[in-house]
Amino acid sequence: MKIRFGTSGWRAVISDQFTFSNVKIVSQAIAEYVKKMGGKTLIVARDTRFMTEHYAQLVAQVLAANGIKVLMPENPTPTPVVSFAIRHYGLSGGINITASHNPPEYCGIKFNPADGSPASPEITKQIESLIEKIDESKVPMMSIREASAKELFEIFEPRADYMKAIAKKVDLERIKSAGLKVIADLLYGTAAGYLDDLCKSICGDFEVFHNYRNPYFGGGRPEPDETRLREFAERVKNRGWDVVVATDGDADRFGIVDDTGDFVKPNEVIALLAHHLYKNKNLKGPVARTVATSHALDAVAHTFNEKVIETPVGFKFLAATLLSENVVIAGEESGGLTIQNHTPEKDGILACLLILEMMAYEKKALSEIREEFRRNYGEFFNTRIDFELKDEKEKQELLTKFKNIKDYLSGIQITDQDSVDGMRYFFDRPGAWMLARASGTEPVVRIYLEAKDTSTLQSMITAIRKLSR
Repeated sequence: MKIRFGTSGWRAVISDQFTFSNVKIVSQAIAEYVKKMGGKTLIVARDTRFMTEHYAQLVAQVLAANGIKVLMPENPTPTPVVSFAIRHYGLSGGINITASHNPPEYCGIKFNPADGSPASPEITKQIESLIEKIDESKVPMMSIREASAKELFEIFEPRADYMKAIAKKVDLERIKSAGLKVIADLLYGTAAGYLDDLCKSICGDFEVFHNYRNPYFGGGRPEPDETRLREFAERVKNRGWDVVVATDGDADRFGIVDDTGDFVKPNEVIALLAHHLYKNKNLKGPVARTVATSHALDAVAHTFNEKVIETPVGFKFLAATLLSENVVIAGEESGGLTIQNHTPEKDGILACLLILEMMAYEKKALSEIREEFRRNYGEFFNTRIDFELKDEKEKQELLTKFKNIKDYLSGIQITDQDSVDGMRYFFDRPGAWMLARASGTEPVVRIYLEAKDTSTLQSMITAIRKLSR
C-alpha cells in the first residue's frame, strides 16, 4: 500500500488505511523532512473526529523522539489557526489531524511548512519518498511525560493571539454597530469557541447550532454546502434573520445563506468580497483564483484595474501567490478563501466575518447586495457535475470522450482550449467555458461549467450528458 498526499494532505478511512501504524510512518517521514530543513518546533493540532486526540499524541511521541519540540493546543483547533500559529510564533511547521469536510469515517494528516501554507507538491513528494523507506517497527517513540521533562512537549493555546489578529483584519466594531441578526452552523467542527464567541460579542441577535463535538457530524460529511444548510432556509425567511454563516469540520471552508433563504455559492461569495475589499476598504493588488473558479472575480478585478492570477486547483497553489504577490483575495469554488496580509491558508472563520463586515459597510441586506452586484457585473451561471465511475478504465474513457467534446455540442463553438489543470474549453458565447478534471486519488471526474446566460449553460450541460451515456 502506498500512502499518497492529495490536494490537502493524506486522508484515508479510519482502521482501513488510517491506522496507528501508518500514522507513525507518516509522522516519522515528516520528522525527517523537518530535520533535513533545519526545523526544531512544530504545532500538532486536531479536529473533532473520532480518536483524533490519540492520533495527535502518537504524532507528538514520534516527533519528540526525533528531537523536535511539539506545541499542542488542548482543544480541537481550526486549520487556519494552525497556519496562523506557525507564522506568528515562527515555528518550523505544523501538523493537523483532520480530514476537513470528508465523511466521518475518514481521518487525515495535513502538513504545513514554516511559511504556514499547505505543503506544496514538491514537499509532499519528498515526504512520500521518505515514507516508502520507513520500517514502522523502527520508528522511535518517546512518552509524553519524558518529552515534557526534556522540554520537547508543551501544551499551548494560540486562540487569543489569533482572535487579536482577526480583529485587525475585520472591523468588528462596525459589525457590532450594524446590529445584525445572525445564525451560525459550526457543523460540530473546530470553529466552536472561535466563530461563535466572536459572533456573540458583535451581533445584535445570534443563534448557534452544532457547536459541540460529534464525531459523526450529525450523520453526514461536515461540509457547509447547499444540502447541509437547507434546514435554515425557512427559519431565515420566516423569523427575519439577516444571514446564516457556516464552517466545515476544520473551519477552513465557509457556507452562506442570505436573508431570503437562498444559498450563496462560494464562487459568488468570493466575487462579492473582492468588490467589498476594493470598494469599501480600498485594498490594492491582484486577485487569485483556481482554474475551476468563476470568472466573476475577474470582472471585479478588471473594474478596479487589477490583474487576475490563475492557478491549478488546490489552495497550495493559491498560497504561493499570496506569498509572492500582494494578493487582495485568493479563493476557490470549493469554499476556501483568504485575504491580503492574513495566513496563506483557507480561513472559513475569516470568510464568515467578512460577509458580516460587508453587510455592515453597505447597510443593506445580503440579497440586496447580491442584486446590486448582478446589475453592475451581470450574471454568472455556473455548476459542477461529478461523475463517480467504477474504475480507472471508465475514468479514462470519459476523459477521452471529453477531448472530443465538439462532437456533442449543438449551437456553440469552441474558440480556444488549454490544459493548465485538466482540459478546458472556451466558447463563442460571453463568459462561457468548461473544464474537466480527474481526481488523482479516486475514479472521479469533475466537470465545471460557466456561462453568462442560462441557455448557453444548458447547451453545455446537455453536451456533457450526451458524452456520459
